[in-house]
Amino acid sequence: MREKSVKCKRVMLVLLLAFVVTALLLVGTTIAVTHTEVESVTRSLPDVVEPNAEFDVMLSINYEELPLVVGIVETIPEGYSFVSCPTEIPAEQCRLSEDKHKVVFTVICKEGEPAINKITYRVKAPSAGRGTFEGEFVDLLVQTSTLPEEEGKEGRWHTIGGETMNRVRAVGEGAGTIEEGATATPTPTPYVPAVTKATRVVPVMEAGKEVAMTFKDMDVSMLTLKADANASNVEVKIERVERTPDIPEPPGTAYMYFDIEVKNPGAAKIEGKVEFKVAKSWIAADNIDEATVKLNRYDESRGEWKALPTHKTGEDNATVYFEAETPGFSLFGVTGEKKVEVETAAAATPTPTTAVAAATPAAAPAATPAPTPVSKTPSFEMIFAVVALLIVYTVVYRKKRRKGRWHVRK
Repeated sequence: MREKSVKCKRVMLVLLLAFVVTALLLVGTTIAVTHTEVESVTRSLPDVVEPNAEFDVMLSINYEELPLVVGIVETIPEGYSFVSCPTEIPAEQCRLSEDKHKVVFTVICKEGEPAINKITYRVKAPSAGRGTFEGEFVDLLVQTSTLPEEEGKEGRWHTIGGETMNRVRAVGEGAGTIEEGATATPTPTPYVPAVTKATRVVPVMEAGKEVAMTFKDMDVSMLTLKADANASNVEVKIERVERTPDIPEPPGTAYMYFDIEVKNPGAAKIEGKVEFKVAKSWIAADNIDEATVKLNRYDESRGEWKALPTHKTGEDNATVYFEAETPGFSLFGVTGEKKVEVETAAAATPTPTTAVAAATPAAAPAATPAPTPVSKTPSFEMIFAVVALLIVYTVVYRKKRRKGRWHVRK
């Protein structure tokens, strides 16, 4: 299998070499460029297509100035078939491999000619399934007059970024037919991202400056990187994965796992922030307390999970967005804690009133209420009456004593 892959790559290189010779004659420029003119190539494709439908794959080329000679090798997934070459370039600058799964494009622009910023080729989807598109590009103006050998082309080839995953719509998926008079009852389905794997290449990273990259239709919506030293050709790979049995479960209820790999050719230390999203349907179905949602990073050296500082950044009708800071990159897991059932706890510890009510049978006749016992504590009215009597008694008693005294003196 490896020999076949190497042979296929060499065939692609031979095809590229033929195109480069033509390009050199057209461009008429001495190949003595010391830096990469092509900054990146990104791919755009539909997330979901109909079975056996044709769709376009667009490659956007980001570069600084002309002239431009860039070679692109795209790998088409199994089951998918190549339909037609881009109309933006001549037919002879598009070649298909023998196995029909690798296609080579050579984009050539001379100074003074209209710039080519994108090319679009056409692909046909299978009847079912999903596939991952992969690709590499090389800026041929930084090459020598002879293409490097297989062992020497590291550092010159770069991974094509952008969307990678395409899925064929399943039978019965989407808008269905409803019989007249019938009511459609939507069936809840678990959230599954349309894209589960993506790759990005950062050509240049300046020390201390953040570089942000967004991801469409993925669990990770944005990744922000920052290096403590200048770095170049930093490759980022993100993939949704499943936890293997040798890795323990993180604390709480797990929502998903994904792996982030950051390949740094230099010695710079790279940290970052991960913005991820959680479906509200999971929060509701598992009775999750939204405030407890965390991003956890797995420490392979210690074999344990570490919760990262996580906070909510926003939400929409179906999704809640969170952001977490991480000092490094490896396996990550998103978890949440279930809500505490306060009502259930209260019901488990009944109050005395509830206990009396529970002890009385529902069918029993109402008991005759017992007479209310007289309170031993005198009420305000009683105290007032006693004081009034004392006052009256005192006044009358004093008058009698005065009359008695006056009678003695006579």
